[in-house]
Amino acid sequence: MALERGVTAQRPYAGGDILPSTAWHPEFDDVNNDGFVDLFVSKGNVDAQVDYAKHDPNNLLLGRSDGSFVERGEQAGINNDARSRGAVLADLNLDGLLDVVVVNRRVSVEVRRNVGTGTADSPAPLGHWLAITLSQPTPNTHAIGAKIDVRIGDHTMRREVTIGGGHASGDASWIHFGLGTARTAEV
Repeated sequence: MALERGVTAQRPYAGGDILPSTAWHPEFDDVNNDGFVDLFVSKGNVDAQVDYAKHDPNNLLLGRSDGSFVERGEQAGINNDARSRGAVLADLNLDGLLDVVVVNRRVSVEVRRNVGTGTADSPAPLGHWLAITLSQPTPNTHAIGAKIDVRIGDHTMRREVTIGGGHASGDASWIHFGLGTARTAEV
């Protein structure tokens, strides 16, 4: 079923290596604000695993309206040879575009700013967005486990408030929803 939907994260999408990938952290969110969930996967081989791909770039699989995905890691500039481990998708500069922070093995942490269709000097938005944070009285002040539904017409998006994540990863406290061309949504 994953292959039918265009999800090919089990093998590297670049470099022609047919050996299996080593994934450390998957994160679903809407990085292009089109209203369809995308998937970022931090990946990288372990030195002693010769049966796994050596060149294993991170994946950025963009969700489509039909439920399939298309790989865009190379176009996004995340297809390097770093051995990535942890990651987080978060709107670091509060411009509505989810940026990515990647923890790598033996090299520095990467902070990749999402500039949409623009440049670093002139970012261009990718659609409308909504960011929600929940709070409640102690002991669960961040409402961990709560589910948020956002509806645009007959399209409903659901997110669950979580903490943690994959290896060496976490979640931001803001829950992000891409709205596409819609200017309003029902929460």
